[in-house]
Amino acid sequence: MHRFYHSNPLEIRQIIILDEFASHHALKVMRLKINAQLILFNGDGYEYIAHIISINKKNIEVEILSKEKNPNESPININLFQSISSNEKMDIVIQKATELGVSHIQPIFSTRSSIKLSHDRAKKKLLHWSHVVISACEQSGRSRLPTIKAPMSLDQITKEIKISKHSLNLVLHPHPHKKSQNLPNNHTGDINIFIGPEGGFTEDEISLLNQKNFINVQLGPRILRTETAPLAIIAILQYKYGDFA
Repeated sequence: MHRFYHSNPLEIRQIIILDEFASHHALKVMRLKINAQLILFNGDGYEYIAHIISINKKNIEVEILSKEKNPNESPININLFQSISSNEKMDIVIQKATELGVSHIQPIFSTRSSIKLSHDRAKKKLLHWSHVVISACEQSGRSRLPTIKAPMSLDQITKEIKISKHSLNLVLHPHPHKKSQNLPNNHTGDINIFIGPEGGFTEDEISLLNQKNFINVQLGPRILRTETAPLAIIAILQYKYGDFA
């Protein structure tokens, strides 16, 4: 059944009009007709089964028939702190991290970040990235949206971040304290991951994170690209502690 995001509260027997983008996709791409069923979600963890009751040129009207809890969220809370990379690479990271079940995405500026954003461009980027998250949730079957926040500098984040003594705190680095296969066998707390830009974090940045009790971790013998590394570590963490544990 086709899935669509709706940002407002949803209730059984409620009649709503899908926005123009969702309506266009349902009518012109998926060719849905009157009485066709679809799934709505708004980020509250439920799926709302609805059917189409009317169609006009720009919008479709649907009635919600039932709701059910969506059980496919990861049992672990992964917070990804990702250095900003070029447009396509950053979109891929956000899309795939959402599909892999992260809970929070924080884009960061670091010394070697190749992308610099003005305040206005950062606001536009955040809106774009939010749409990437929604699209990934629609495709992957998630009913909770990962939070994604405006870009911040690494220095600012390390001053504001609150680290629980029960969290697992990792920074990917080619000269590690640990290799991924040597991570703890069991973990149930939050997991915080910092990923550097192309060229990696500087030694001063690594030292700053180490002072916050982040552990340097290596993913195998090869150096991974900034868009590859987060997906690899998230998959490993889901295997060890989450979806496949």
